[in-house]
Amino acid sequence: MAESAKKKAPTEGTAKPKTRSKAKAKPKEKPKPRLPSLKESSRWVGMRIDGIGNRTLGRVAGLHVDADDGKPRWVIVRLGPLAGCTALPYEHVAEGAGRIWTAYERAWVRQAPRFRPDEALAAGEELELCAHWGIREERDRAAEVSPHEDDEITAIPFGDE
Repeated sequence: MAESAKKKAPTEGTAKPKTRSKAKAKPKEKPKPRLPSLKESSRWVGMRIDGIGNRTLGRVAGLHVDADDGKPRWVIVRLGPLAGCTALPYEHVAEGAGRIWTAYERAWVRQAPRFRPDEALAAGEELELCAHWGIREERDRAAEVSPHEDDEITAIPFGDE
């Protein structure tokens, strides 16, 4: 008997096989990578920080934390003895191979606003840094800082809390 002859015709009331909906499922958002704790990142001080092309940007001079909750917000980079210091967003750096890395070119880092590493940052200064690093006012640190007055202290050097 042929294979096709063995199949029976469907009878009434038999459920049709389920088919998948044509609507595509929304892609799941990738979870943000775990950031190092303040304790883990506090040992970065003195480490070399490199950017795109393995170009040395300087050395980590310290960390600035949120003045209210104490969470790390900025990695302070000493650009050189005469160049002074600037800050990179904490979320934009990573540790590896005995140094710190960021995905910025040296020239761009050197164009960032400068300040003294032992001084607190006011909201206006943080917003300048956010603008330089492309952090829009409705997102991330810029959104947290924008409701404050420009001269209100919003980040302090780690250890000054």
